[in-house]
Amino acid sequence: MNSNSSAVIVFDVNDTLSDMAGMKARFVQVGAPAHLASAWFAALLRDGFALAAAGGAAPFSVIGSELLRGVLRDVPLARSFDDAVEHVMAGFGQLKLHPDVAEGVRALKGAGLRLVTLSNGSAEVARTLLAAASLEDEFEALLSVDEAGAWKPMRAAYDYAAGACGVRPADLLLVAVHPWDIHGAAQAGLATAWLNRSGESYPSYFTAPDYTVTRLAELAILLAEAPAADSEDPPREPAEGLVVVTESGTGGYAQQITVGPHRLTADEPRPVGTDTGPSPYDLVLAGLGACTSMTVRMYAERKKWPLEKVTVTLRHNRVHAKDCADCETVVGQIDHIERVLWFDGDLTEEQRQSLSEIADKCPVHRTLHSEIVSHTSVAEAGTPE
Repeated sequence: MNSNSSAVIVFDVNDTLSDMAGMKARFVQVGAPAHLASAWFAALLRDGFALAAAGGAAPFSVIGSELLRGVLRDVPLARSFDDAVEHVMAGFGQLKLHPDVAEGVRALKGAGLRLVTLSNGSAEVARTLLAAASLEDEFEALLSVDEAGAWKPMRAAYDYAAGACGVRPADLLLVAVHPWDIHGAAQAGLATAWLNRSGESYPSYFTAPDYTVTRLAELAILLAEAPAADSEDPPREPAEGLVVVTESGTGGYAQQITVGPHRLTADEPRPVGTDTGPSPYDLVLAGLGACTSMTVRMYAERKKWPLEKVTVTLRHNRVHAKDCADCETVVGQIDHIERVLWFDGDLTEEQRQSLSEIADKCPVHRTLHSEIVSHTSVAEAGTPE
């Protein structure tokens, strides 16, 4: 991670920011032994990880509630079964921060670092937790893996955080108490800091953290003392005009796309892929739609026409050539793109017709309708340039 103000500190939430001891109290309040809280939470993580490893996902609350019903099934409860489950699950929204968090968050923010959270749980739980301590405004984003389509420690979760922050994974530093989270983040290219409040030994089979601290404020000190990134050897980005596509490392067909400083994700829809991003054809349609809208907007501005908004809808399918009256191909199947234009504004019919005609002047549209020469070669091992 670069030691500058553009770096982003990513906080795990459960157990890292929140004191999970409060969940034990919730178990006791419904008549269950306190020790069941730890076993239940471990099982919750286990099943979430298993789903992620198999290419699936389910909300934290869904897994937690269903497992809790099994854990409490044979326990003589002090309240009704449904009330007990609801009471325990509601405990996540009532947890308190660890005592070192407020000081550490303010120290890191004061050092000019950007702060976000990334939780396997909901963003709302993180918001409630931080708002109760008047710390919500210190964070620019509260992220949940619900939007990533994969739980931590899958790479897709960390890549999602990088994309949401508009930086490379290498510009993120994950802070967590869980070694499995540290390992996953390190494998995804993030810097890491292990918050070891209990004095335990770090597992040798996981990638070691870049920093180890016993309280959060120590991290601000260590980062301030870290040498600045070598300005003569800046992180490499693809050359201008070059698009780089690499496998995301999560298995299946998910891809990470780099276009200059921008990061995108592509995937195949289920059941072939894991649906973590648009399909290749979706991206083609997105390019055509964006180009169409931009071209229409430029033309309307040049003409000073009252075009308020452009919307383009697109759909791709394959049709039999014999069913296409406007196609030169007469045998087999052809690709068919249906593009519909929507113009908002006080436009005349003549102006609308002109805008629809100018849409076909969009460079991407013209490329798709012209002869395309594509050359493929196999490069030597190394970084794309």
